[in-house]
Amino acid sequence: MSVTDALTAGIFAKPNPFVTEAYSEPGQEALVFSSAEALATFMQRQMAQPRGHVFLFVTYPDMLGAPIPKRINLTRPESPERHFRYTWEGWGLISVQLHGPGQPVPSHISSNSATRAQTWSATHPEWHSPDEWDWKAVERHTRRLQRILRSAK
Repeated sequence: MSVTDALTAGIFAKPNPFVTEAYSEPGQEALVFSSAEALATFMQRQMAQPRGHVFLFVTYPDMLGAPIPKRINLTRPESPERHFRYTWEGWGLISVQLHGPGQPVPSHISSNSATRAQTWSATHPEWHSPDEWDWKAVERHTRRLQRILRSAK
């Protein structure tokens, strides 16, 4: 089983995940994946590109917190019709980054800890409080996905 297949199955092994591109393509909404099949197709297409890379955010309902959409305005005189993109913010987001073969950076999965979120919460007052997240659930899902990634390599 490939890394993308194993990770896709692992992400959708728990009910109702919210899975989205970490950053949208310029001029487009961020893609949100509601099925393992759609995510697998996206991941395989991205990884087949030269310097293949996939960057996702994942949350689950039992984590309680919610991702906050954010529009990023870009300065691009060469393509004014594509002058924005979207990302997501929030203290408990699980970051999934896959890098294709030969990339200098290894694939990894991470999330903030409750302590880090509390420490840095004053820097992002526009984000919901770190107290809204169930940190045990964030840690449990992060570790589970990390195990899947390690075993699939």
